[in-house]
Amino acid sequence: MARAQYANILNELHGATSPDSIHRQKRFRDARGRIIGYATPEVYRVTKPRDWDRKPAVGDELSNQKLWGKTCHLYAKALETDEGVEYWQKRFEAQLYATRGSKPDPFASVLPNGTKKRYVRFDAFVRGIIRNELKAANNPYK
Repeated sequence: MARAQYANILNELHGATSPDSIHRQKRFRDARGRIIGYATPEVYRVTKPRDWDRKPAVGDELSNQKLWGKTCHLYAKALETDEGVEYWQKRFEAQLYATRGSKPDPFASVLPNGTKKRYVRFDAFVRGIIRNELKAANNPYK
């Protein structure tokens, strides 16, 4: 992955510009869907795309894919009702830096420096916490 800086005449570029380059820029939104920030533009070079028929996922990779699929399914079910949205919104706001006296969620991912992650995006928070709860439930040593 490379970082990209565009000239003033070209503010944004998304998608593939050639067979081997993909451009993207993440947008961060608040609860109402308004854009509150942008990540730095990124350029991905795809040099050797994977042939999934010849080399399917196995072992840890396959279990991680299945875990993520289950996480996304539970995420969608958790936010179907107003009570579910309210529960997760309350839990999300309790871990924000802007909330006075807040602490990271107990099921938040651990960063490389040893501290627990504080999420900025609501959807990433809910998926991350659900995934970590599923991992903790399946691992008897934690």
